[in-house]
Amino acid sequence: MVHQCLAADRVAECVCVSQTGQDVHQTRALITGTHTQQFTPDLLLRVRANLVTDPNYLQQLSNSGVQRALPSSESNLLASQRLAYGNTYLLGQYLQPLQSGGGDTFQRLPEIGYSLPNLSLFNSPVLMGTDMNFVNFYREQGFTQNRIDVLPGLSTDVVDFGHIMGLTPQVKVREVYYTRGVQNTESQHRETFWAGLDATSKLSRRFRTSEDNTLLHTVEPSIMYEYVPPTSQSQLTQIDQVDDLPKKNLLTYAIRSRLLEQAGSSSFNWLDFTMAQSYHVGAVQTRARDFTPGVSPLLGSITQPLQPATVAIEGKKLSDIWMRAVIGNTTPQYTQAQLADAAFGQGAGIVLGQQPATNQYLTIDAFFDPYRSSVSQLNTTLRVQQTNYWYLEVGQRFTHDGNRVRRGDVWNPISFTEVYAPTPEIQFVTAGGAFRTPWGWTVGAKGYYDVKNGRSPEYDVVGLYQNPCKCWSLGVYYLQFPDRQQYNFMLSLTGIGWTENFGTVVVRSILSPLLIGEKGLPWAAPGGPYGRPQSDIPQPEMGGNGR
Repeated sequence: MVHQCLAADRVAECVCVSQTGQDVHQTRALITGTHTQQFTPDLLLRVRANLVTDPNYLQQLSNSGVQRALPSSESNLLASQRLAYGNTYLLGQYLQPLQSGGGDTFQRLPEIGYSLPNLSLFNSPVLMGTDMNFVNFYREQGFTQNRIDVLPGLSTDVVDFGHIMGLTPQVKVREVYYTRGVQNTESQHRETFWAGLDATSKLSRRFRTSEDNTLLHTVEPSIMYEYVPPTSQSQLTQIDQVDDLPKKNLLTYAIRSRLLEQAGSSSFNWLDFTMAQSYHVGAVQTRARDFTPGVSPLLGSITQPLQPATVAIEGKKLSDIWMRAVIGNTTPQYTQAQLADAAFGQGAGIVLGQQPATNQYLTIDAFFDPYRSSVSQLNTTLRVQQTNYWYLEVGQRFTHDGNRVRRGDVWNPISFTEVYAPTPEIQFVTAGGAFRTPWGWTVGAKGYYDVKNGRSPEYDVVGLYQNPCKCWSLGVYYLQFPDRQQYNFMLSLTGIGWTENFGTVVVRSILSPLLIGEKGLPWAAPGGPYGRPQSDIPQPEMGGNGR
């Protein structure tokens, strides 16, 4: 039995975990916190700390599957200054090794960058933009190095052809300089060229319904060609995507169709459907990156690969066909109080795209393998919600064994030029929901079931109590894992503030669809330390049914 208590800034969190077959008493600490300081309208400072005394802390105690698999915990300091043209920033990043990494892990201490958005050259249709940064990669063990990355680019406004089709040509040149190579101390450099041509069109038609509403149907086909010549990177230390730029001779074509019903100022999305596929004009991919844990890289160590491990694959000319369909409104639909709050400059949550207070939708995201004539990936999510009283959500995830499609790259977020190494089949379902009670408690749960292995790897039960004046709240949860149970509570004092930590993630993820617009939550609510004003949707009361 492991007992652990944590006090971090203004939120107290205690964890009790029982582990089958173990009799271990251990004290561990987690230090986490964030701070944002707006010195001037143009100068912003943000600091985030995530430190643990035991590298196994998250793996054993975290409530999030993503956090349990994190290779490292990140602490950073970011200062950004907006200029008359563009903006500049200073970043310091420290990665504390958890599942992987060690003394040879590279740290960004510091990174200095400048970004210039697309600006018109001499009031012409030609637009110029650039991104550049300098990084000092430091580590306790092994060599260190510096890198300078400069990425200027030219594009144009959309060139219309008879208001039927628009063309957007783009050109970028990336120059990267390294103070040393991966196996020698001689300086290295690489020039990479990227050219793209995007052709889009949009057709729309409006229909009137019997209820005097209107239906808007749009069809948006697009084609994009991209070309990146092959460049040698065998002598480069591959730390991030700037160092790994494979060749690209790719044609990506897509079509998007939407059907919206509009009634006055409101609208309902009946269908938002997108389908896309890429075609390799040139040679196909012959090797893929292998992310299997414990596999030795080509160069470097398991804790810090300098060049990643790869496996031979049989590349295909045609990528899998990506299909995504959305029925219902997934965009935020805020109450009148929340909209009024945004009008006075306090609606940061709207800008950040937080989950709305009322939301009902079905999403289907899938890949179809044209060579197997079968679905290679299928993910669905269905949510039904009644205002902020209750919601129910079910989901399903399926991935066929074989190569995994990479969605997008550093050049284009919608292209399928690469695949990752083959992995086994994945198949599981999820179900969750939450509801309010008349006694100030909001209760929710979420469960996972592994269909492939016939077991439930985890289920979560959470609850949050808010006193009538919303000046304090108490959150609790219980997690069941195959080998242990985890209990947690968190306390927030609205007049003092909050500190987000790993214990708030599960409560927020399950209950946030019902709590947007609330005060006194044990996590950062947009609009200041007291949260946003209370939602104008009535709350459940004793002896009555809210409508």
